[in-house]
Amino acid sequence: MHPGSVSPGPPDDSRARTATPGRVPCLAPFACHAALLCGALAIASVTAAVPAVAADLEMKPVQTQWFAAAYQLTCGPLQLGVSHFADRYGARRILLVALVTFAAASLLATAATTTAVLIAARLVQGAGGAALSPVSLTLLLTLRRRTENEPHAVAGWVSTAAAAACLGPVLGGLLTSLLGWRATFGALTLLATVSAGCALHALGGPGPSPTSPRQAVDVVGIALCTGAAVAALITLTAPTVTASAPVQASSGLLTATLTGLLVLRTRRHPQGALDAGLLRQAVTRRALLVLPALFGANSAFTFLTYFTLTRAYGLSPLSAALVALPAAAPAVLTARLAVKRTGEHRDGAPLMRTGLLCVAAGMLISGSGQRHPMPLWLVSGACAFVGSGLGLANGAAMTVISRGRTPHGTARGAATATTFAMLGGATGPAAAGAALALVGHPPRTCGTSACDALGAPQGTPLALALLGLLTVAMAFALTSRRAGDTSGRDRIT
Repeated sequence: MHPGSVSPGPPDDSRARTATPGRVPCLAPFACHAALLCGALAIASVTAAVPAVAADLEMKPVQTQWFAAAYQLTCGPLQLGVSHFADRYGARRILLVALVTFAAASLLATAATTTAVLIAARLVQGAGGAALSPVSLTLLLTLRRRTENEPHAVAGWVSTAAAAACLGPVLGGLLTSLLGWRATFGALTLLATVSAGCALHALGGPGPSPTSPRQAVDVVGIALCTGAAVAALITLTAPTVTASAPVQASSGLLTATLTGLLVLRTRRHPQGALDAGLLRQAVTRRALLVLPALFGANSAFTFLTYFTLTRAYGLSPLSAALVALPAAAPAVLTARLAVKRTGEHRDGAPLMRTGLLCVAAGMLISGSGQRHPMPLWLVSGACAFVGSGLGLANGAAMTVISRGRTPHGTARGAATATTFAMLGGATGPAAAGAALALVGHPPRTCGTSACDALGAPQGTPLALALLGLLTVAMAFALTSRRAGDTSGRDRIT
């Protein structure tokens, strides 16, 4: 997706070099999808366990929000350096290193007995997971290029991510209900180990590219991106701490400053951390901006919904996950539909707008239970709306971004896209807490059974309604004709 990044060169595995042209060994795509599952489940399966973790380790509200965001916080920005290492050492080798790091961090999380150790383990887990999404897509596209069926690879990759996002909470809920929350991290350790074994045995992929120019890792760009994300998270979680106004003002100013410096650096250094080529094109830029809005709204909805189901309704983690299960099938089906409908000459704007509006509809449905608890079937319906919207908008956006990449920029463009999505997901729980504070019910420690979410029984529906309205506004702002203007003014501004 960007000049100078991963060049799909000769496979670094002898089995792949001798494979019959036009045929792909079945275990090779499986290894790629299994690696992607590790990263996706690290977010999705842990979602159902968050309330249990918070209760077991007696986390404060701000600690809970940081625990929920820690994986995405490191995974997102660090993906921006993946293309350099994949280009230099080979995509297959980088995938193996990432899986080993991910497995080790998951094992540490399994044994964690304090909040600090658990959050640290999640941060390291995110560092290992940084390569899983972009490198797995790179390898899948390389495999499918032999059969000239790249759209099928994108459709399968998006569908796997959507299925994991929706079915992951069921797995996490089941393990948490039966064996405790530590079993969720134990399962991630096992999955990463199996994925590494499959990749080592059967996966060939782009090796070190002798033709691509060696580009240094943009440490400054990655640091600016990480700093902006951390500052934004502090800004959103400030209402939960003492003397929040000065902290919020300072961190908000720091966020704006670091973001401005990142944009300026990207504009002046096209080979920097972010994919400047994707940002220059109005169509792909719009798709990139849709991703943080989409995943931020989705993670905020999921964060509040699971706390509500376990605290206000008294459901077990598994029961709560089953209530949200109707989101799974729509997410997979709409993701494939979006990839198919976003044809060669479509910009995907209508599908991205429809997807965001579906997510907003789910939030507004959940926000309708102001005075009385909603029936569980209506909560399931809201989850189905959110799942449908997630598949539509994500499928359309990723197809547009994949189509807009340069021939030698798969890993870099995928890293930029997934970084935008990850950072959106990281801010979701914090945005949920900020919305609760804005409606007059800040997150707080509450020991009574009547408290849902983070201790604000009547504030949660109102916060969801507020977030839903904000998502509606973003849907029209990000997908308007003006936002998609493809004139000669398509430059980073």
